[in-house]
Amino acid sequence: MVRPPGSTSGICVPTSAADEPVEATPLPTPFGPSPGTPTPTASGPGGGLLATRRRANRRFARLPAGVASEVVGVPGAVDATPHRRIVLMGGGAEDDGASRRFTEGAGGGDVVVLRASGSTSSYNDYFFDDVGADPKPGAVTSLRIDERDAGGDRAVVERVEGAGAVWLAGGDQHKYLTWPEPLLAALDGVSDGRTIGGTSAGAMSLGAFSFDAAEGGIRSRTALREPSDAAVSVRRSPFGQPELADVLVDTHFSEREREGRLIAFLARVKLDFGIDAPRGIGIDEGTALIVDGGRFEVRGRGDVFVYALSGDVDVRGGLDVERVLRVRLSDGDRGAWPVDLSNATELYVDGGSVRRR
Repeated sequence: MVRPPGSTSGICVPTSAADEPVEATPLPTPFGPSPGTPTPTASGPGGGLLATRRRANRRFARLPAGVASEVVGVPGAVDATPHRRIVLMGGGAEDDGASRRFTEGAGGGDVVVLRASGSTSSYNDYFFDDVGADPKPGAVTSLRIDERDAGGDRAVVERVEGAGAVWLAGGDQHKYLTWPEPLLAALDGVSDGRTIGGTSAGAMSLGAFSFDAAEGGIRSRTALREPSDAAVSVRRSPFGQPELADVLVDTHFSEREREGRLIAFLARVKLDFGIDAPRGIGIDEGTALIVDGGRFEVRGRGDVFVYALSGDVDVRGGLDVERVLRVRLSDGDRGAWPVDLSNATELYVDGGSVRRR
């Protein structure tokens, strides 16, 4: 195992760590079809190798005050052929193989790391040299946005637009989801055929819906007992990726016993946004889910849990959910995306308690 970045990736909260804040492919469940995601193509979102991007020898504007940066390599100096890929990590130490897949997605171009706190150097050598990407990226630039409004500066936006791969570090997803509109639009635009990934809060920001931690963190037992509480705060992500339509991602999953709260989040998605069969992905620490060209792969030491919620939902007097399907995936598991849930374990929620049928 190569040296991991070692950045902290829990959700930023005011209390203890335990409380921290293309044709449609139907979801193969008894719930009926999901809107699905575009079939990968060479020219559209979700697909294939993109034609060489004319980014070589580009000079970027000077970054504003309020944005800290460190760089290895020469940004904008290499022609790139990026590949469309999503890499979601569950926090803790990165899985090196998944990190290699992420970095290779840049197609020899620039990798840009975005964060709102933490080190501006922890990922640079890791992505540039340590993971052994082939092709190696032309440069790795880490940008820490210390002042929110500075994130919308053209100098930040053009670096994201010029990247072959963009990584969202751990931290506080509420800050990511409320960055200035120009940066949010640039992140949304990565689905044009480039690679995007993130860990912990960064991964949680990439689903169509996200627990935004606007009111701080919440534990499973509280979310199940009080699903209408303001702390069960879910919003649409302004840069949710098309392969993650109707999906909400949670991380540090088994380590922090987050199944209950993920189901509560999905119940709120169903009720608040009218999504008939919302889906959830829970990812353990040191574990990655890779989505690439209509296929998925799991890598790492933990598990990935995929959920689909259906049937009646009641949030009065503790959460009640008629039906939840769950599939557990481990290192080396792979297949068609979205995940086939036809052989899933069936759960239900009664009075705030998750039970198995």
